Amino acid sequence: MKNFKLTANSIGLFIAELWKLDLTRAYRVTVVQWREKRSNDQNSLYWKWLGEIAKQQNVSNDPEIWHEIFKKYYCPEKVVNEHISIKSTKKLDLGEMHFYLNKIERYCMDRGYLITIPENSEYQQLLDRQEQ
Repeated sequence: MKNFKLTANSIGLFIAELWKLDLTRAYRVTVVQWREKRSNDQNSLYWKWLGEIAKQQNVSNDPEIWHEIFKKYYCPEKVVNEHISIKSTKKLDLGEMHFYLNKIERYCMDRGYLITIPENSEYQQLLDRQEQ
């Protein structure tokens, strides 16, 4: 069982899944607060920005290169196991991805790059909520 979302409504299903385990073996169980993974809207905006930055850049107009640059400097490390941690936007949750996008937005503002923030985007909605 992996990535089970435990709530008051799902606890019965969780217990039923536990009884399916081979109890002659030991298991490692980690419980962390559930956080939704980054959204498709966030990911689409991110790649839109990478394309816009690449078009304004004289050195490299490849969005993939900008993805690697931003990932290197701004993406938080995610622990895979006790020996390995990686930087991957795929592993970010909603809040982490918002923070990551915010750092990229600031990078662009500081350097005069123009990026689009659609009014109906999830990113803009989160910015609006932060200002309330």
